[in-house]
Amino acid sequence: MIAINTVNSSRKITGALVAGAVTSGVLASAGLGLAPTANATCASIAGIGGGADCTSTLFSAAFALGTGAEAHASGSFSAAFAVGSGASATTTGGILDLATTLLGDDNTVTATGGFLNWATNIAGTGNTVTTAGAIRNAATNIGGTDNTVTTPAGGYLNFARNVLGDTNEVTIVGGQANSALNLFGSDGAVTVVGGTGNLARNLFGTGNTATVAGGNANTASNLLGGTGNTVTSQGGFLNSARNVGGSGNTLAVGGLGSNGTTVLNLVSSGNTLTAGGAGSSNLDAVINTGGGGNTISAGPGNLNAGFNFLGNTNTVTAGPGPLALAGSVLQDGLTVTKTNPGIAINSFRVGGAVATSRQSSTVPKANAVTTTTTGNRPKTANAAGATTGTITKIRKATANAAGATTGSNKIRANDHRRPGN
Repeated sequence: MIAINTVNSSRKITGALVAGAVTSGVLASAGLGLAPTANATCASIAGIGGGADCTSTLFSAAFALGTGAEAHASGSFSAAFAVGSGASATTTGGILDLATTLLGDDNTVTATGGFLNWATNIAGTGNTVTTAGAIRNAATNIGGTDNTVTTPAGGYLNFARNVLGDTNEVTIVGGQANSALNLFGSDGAVTVVGGTGNLARNLFGTGNTATVAGGNANTASNLLGGTGNTVTSQGGFLNSARNVGGSGNTLAVGGLGSNGTTVLNLVSSGNTLTAGGAGSSNLDAVINTGGGGNTISAGPGNLNAGFNFLGNTNTVTAGPGPLALAGSVLQDGLTVTKTNPGIAINSFRVGGAVATSRQSSTVPKANAVTTTTTGNRPKTANAAGATTGTITKIRKATANAAGATTGSNKIRANDHRRPGN
């Protein structure tokens, strides 16, 4: 009995060890399969919870979801939300600031200081969105890869947006109520530097640059611009530069002291258009419609305009004027210049120094008569056939030769020596 009990005890101990080992293995396996991935999800509200990847201060909240995601919120009534692998969202030192990135990977959004500043990214990869400054600045990116969208550390009511496209830089630097927008384009730069109420915009195309530098209510816009367009509006107020279609066009309008100037290029390639300039240049306009390789400028000066219509490699210059108009229509390789008041279109000219000079050097052919003097011959001064003194004498002599009574004949008729008297 003792031997039997000893054997049974040994079997029970061995079975218990095996069962414990199996159970431990199953639990360990289950634990490895069910345990959450490190840094997958965290949250912090009013400074509570979150750990190193989610932090907050009193009256702020942070939430992160995704491998390597981080969210940090400081300031008052501010929030940071990061969703996506490698996503990062941060608010710092502001009031009602919001930093949000949803979907996509490795996107970074930051809202810093001020009041109601929002930085937002939706989808895409490797995008950086930053807003800062005084009141209600906003920076937004939707989709695309490696885009940078920034609103200023100063100013208010500024909006920068990128929608799709890759490696774009959309930037506002200072100023108030400015807007910078890129839509579908790639490798481009859309920039507003200072000023008030300015708009810089690129729609479609590749490698395009749209810039507004200072001033008020100025516009630089590229639409369907193909490749490598440069559109610039700077200084002054109400200056506008717009390119629609074509590739490699360069447009510039305004400058310090230039107001109400306009440049417009429509559906063509490789043109250079300029209106206004430094100093007092107001209400100048340049328009190109069709054709490539044209160079068109108006100003500096006031109320000048230059245009090209359906022609290639033309050079058109108007100004300083004022009121100088120069243009080419259905011509190629033509140079048209008007510096003074007046009109010059192709070879047609009206007014100004050129027209006046041409008119003063031209005499109607009907009144042109060659005047010569030979020996004692009198000058012929009237080509219309007016009678001169010499011709009158000849006619009188001819009349007398026809039998007209002269003074001598009258004396003879009354002479008392005549027979019969």
